[in-house]
Amino acid sequence: MVESHDDDTPARPVAIEGAGPHPAASDRHRYRVRSRWIYTGVGLFMALAVLYGFDLVHSIGRVPRGTEVAGIQVGGMRTADAERRLIAELGPRVDDEVDLRAGAVSTTLDPDSVGLSVDWQGTLDRGGEQPLNPLKRLISVVWSTEVGIASVIPDARLTDFLERLALQADFEPREGAIWFDRDQVRSAIPLDGQRLQIENSRDAVLEHWLDDDGVDLPVDYTPTETDAEQVRALIRDVAEPAASRDLTLLASRMRDDGTEPATTTVTTRLPAPPPAPGRERPEPAEREIEMVDPDDPGAVPVLFPRDRIGEYLSFVREGDVLEPRFDADAAKGILDPLLEETEQVGRDASFEFSGSSATIVPAVQGRTVEWGPLLGRLPGQLTDVDGPRVLPVGYVGRDPELTTAEAERAGIREPVGQFTVAVGASGQAQSMIASLAGHFIPAGGSFSMAEVAGTVSGDVSADAVATALFNAAFDSGAQDLVRSSRGVDGDAFPAGRDATASADVGFRNAQDTGLVIDASGSGNSVTVRLWGTPEYTVRVSTAPRTDIRRAQTRVVSTAGCTPSPGADGYTARVTRVVLRGGDTVSTDTVSSSYAPRDRIVCRAETPEDDDPTSSPPPPPPALPGPGDPIRIPGLPEFRIPGVPGN
Repeated sequence: MVESHDDDTPARPVAIEGAGPHPAASDRHRYRVRSRWIYTGVGLFMALAVLYGFDLVHSIGRVPRGTEVAGIQVGGMRTADAERRLIAELGPRVDDEVDLRAGAVSTTLDPDSVGLSVDWQGTLDRGGEQPLNPLKRLISVVWSTEVGIASVIPDARLTDFLERLALQADFEPREGAIWFDRDQVRSAIPLDGQRLQIENSRDAVLEHWLDDDGVDLPVDYTPTETDAEQVRALIRDVAEPAASRDLTLLASRMRDDGTEPATTTVTTRLPAPPPAPGRERPEPAEREIEMVDPDDPGAVPVLFPRDRIGEYLSFVREGDVLEPRFDADAAKGILDPLLEETEQVGRDASFEFSGSSATIVPAVQGRTVEWGPLLGRLPGQLTDVDGPRVLPVGYVGRDPELTTAEAERAGIREPVGQFTVAVGASGQAQSMIASLAGHFIPAGGSFSMAEVAGTVSGDVSADAVATALFNAAFDSGAQDLVRSSRGVDGDAFPAGRDATASADVGFRNAQDTGLVIDASGSGNSVTVRLWGTPEYTVRVSTAPRTDIRRAQTRVVSTAGCTPSPGADGYTARVTRVVLRGGDTVSTDTVSSSYAPRDRIVCRAETPEDDDPTSSPPPPPPALPGPGDPIRIPGLPEFRIPGVPGN
């Protein structure tokens, strides 16, 4: 059907296929650029493909590029040429000993001893086939690949060698240690424990035994607890300074007049002790110390003996830390004999007696080393590396309990009471005498024998000392007397005034001046004197014996009997009146009660007749008189004629 159009309808444009507007200039430019890149890429790819193909074809029959054997480049060479090169350069090494390093242990290996040789072709074969990957071929131009030696090993000799090596190479961890050999520092730096890997070491030898620098054998390590750097720091900062430099202790001695030498006040910085591991030594603060002038005649420089430093300084491991230890007791034991001459033993004022006169022995000021500050400063000075290493020695003074002036004022002039007991002084008595002699009792002071000399039981000689002491005090007028009777009467002991050494003997010095005990003993007597200033007049009276108890008689017939006259028991009383001028100071009565002692009569036993009815034995025959016959059995009878006058 044909559509009809009116003549008045306007005509519309009709699209014609293939016709259109022309492209813009910018679009045409982009098109040309894109086309050039495509053509360039295709060309480059084709060029690389040609190069790859050429390289691949050229490498046929050659060792892969980048292959290296024992440091020798053989990549890209023909196989035969590469083999000849390896033989030329590595062949002379085949018979050389191989350096082996197993951690901290080194040794050498003789290849012939284990039958070790080289498979040259097999070594090159380890390089593999020519890679087809273009990237790998490109990398091989600038990167080498080490190929191990293909070794020939006929038997287990190499394994046996490595097992023997393991006996030396295997060890436990060795911790760090520091010690001294006299004044030389000795140390052990921490060393990790190790264990040789036998199989892996065998493989390493087979692959690298022709390398220039030998073979590093694989080992398993066991780390140490201590740190090597910390040990080295202790050696540097503590051990070596202590042993390598002298330390002077500046001591002093007393002057001839018994006074201390002059000292000066010095402001200084005493080095601090070594710090804990890992810390810095603190800066010491300034302080003032008293020290003697080194040029003073009383100055005594003493060197710390460096060859004995190991007795004082040691290093002890605490966990993973090595610490210095300073033994103060050891230092005192080292220095005490060296400083002993600078000390002085103190002595109280004392008295010497001769006849009836007393002489004062002056007191001596004592002093001892002040060990606390000295030992506290010693570690810092001993490990100091900057200062002069001079350490002043301080002293502690000891004042006498009885000074010379006090002794002079004590009024010790003559004996005021004395007594002797006629009993020899034994060992225990001599010990008591030594303790009592020279003991000073000040005015108003009290005395106790138990505190000064102790007590002794069952010793007559010791009782003699106690009795002599009591009676000397008794006669001197001392007050508040204390004693206990022996309870046994004896000719050597005063009746009513005896004392036993098993109990205390005491008194109080009521005088205005002091008293001094002068005790002595010999083989037959004990004497005690009290020296002072006479103030009292003492009158003593003894009452008649009372409470008489008669001795019993005992007859003893046993062997070893000793007769004794015995003695009656009784009670003795003694009264003392102490006078000062015409006034009575005190009146005392002391008494002792003695038990009776039996009279011993020794009598021998008379043997009893077992059979009272038996007749007495016949009397012996009478001797022949002059002219009587003499009869002897077995011989004829004969007579001896009488001779006038016989």
